[in-house]
Amino acid sequence: MPGEVSKPLDHNAVPSVDTHPHGHARSADRQGGAPRPAPDRVDTSALIRGEQWRISAGPVPLLFLAVLGALYWGILRDLVWQWWDDPNYSHGFLVPLFSGFLVWQRGPQLRALQLQGSWTGLLVLIAGIGALLLGDLAGENFLMRSSLIVVLSGLIIFHFGRQVFRMVAFPLLFLIFMVPLPATLFYAVAFPLQNLAARNAAWTLDLLGVPVLLDGNVIQLSQISLGVTEACSGIRSLISLLAVAVAWAALTLPGIWAMLGLVASVVPITVLANAGRVVMTGLIGQRFGVEYAQGFYHTFSGWAIFVFAFACLLGVHGIIRFTQSHRLKRFP
Repeated sequence: MPGEVSKPLDHNAVPSVDTHPHGHARSADRQGGAPRPAPDRVDTSALIRGEQWRISAGPVPLLFLAVLGALYWGILRDLVWQWWDDPNYSHGFLVPLFSGFLVWQRGPQLRALQLQGSWTGLLVLIAGIGALLLGDLAGENFLMRSSLIVVLSGLIIFHFGRQVFRMVAFPLLFLIFMVPLPATLFYAVAFPLQNLAARNAAWTLDLLGVPVLLDGNVIQLSQISLGVTEACSGIRSLISLLAVAVAWAALTLPGIWAMLGLVASVVPITVLANAGRVVMTGLIGQRFGVEYAQGFYHTFSGWAIFVFAFACLLGVHGIIRFTQSHRLKRFP
């Protein structure tokens, strides 16, 4: 280079360094000149994060899990039995599996985070234990069962930190769909749905030319009377479809407004589908007799209406995706 003075070769000097074509540094041996590979650079931050996760997976979290198991064993056992016995909440078996899948899907991002436990988690943990004790004293199953989500949140914040909690917040909150609603809230939602289903079905039957008289939740036809009970209110489809819509939106729809649009569509879809079920039951009972509107048909129509509602949800999802892609083409 300009201004640089060359010096004679000194054989006692430090061995020169050559560069391998693939980017590895090599040092020339002083006697034979044979290159020796230099050690590769080690990513110490990755090693530190890996060591943190290894230590955090040690006996302390296992001790916390053992304590949680002792506290919630009876609560979770009764919860699983309700999933099995109550058709309104049979989807509860799938909710923890989906939450676990979401956490597993975020595994690479979680392992890249640095663990920085926060004392805020202790406050959240105390709040969760308080909710558990309050629910036990008041005999409120919903409070006792949902307190597990708060306790898990507190443990994650306290032990792993806020960044990890933000990464797993949605899978944790999704667990609320596995907890049956309080009885007061359940019937507060079911009763208006009963009235709405009865009025919509009576209006549709009258539009089709079928003589109908609506008395509360009872639809009087010339051949049969249909009582729209709590089981026919559509709340079962509403709860299940809400869980499906939230999970589906989280996996496939970018943007909070698109997700909210899909979830909000569950309500009118459920109302429409359930009214259609009542109308079909009335038409079949009026035409063929009441025995054809009960038993197997009643069970089968419930599944058929749920499939119809899911198909409507699929259509709404397609409209939202088409709208998003069309907007991206116009405003790239």
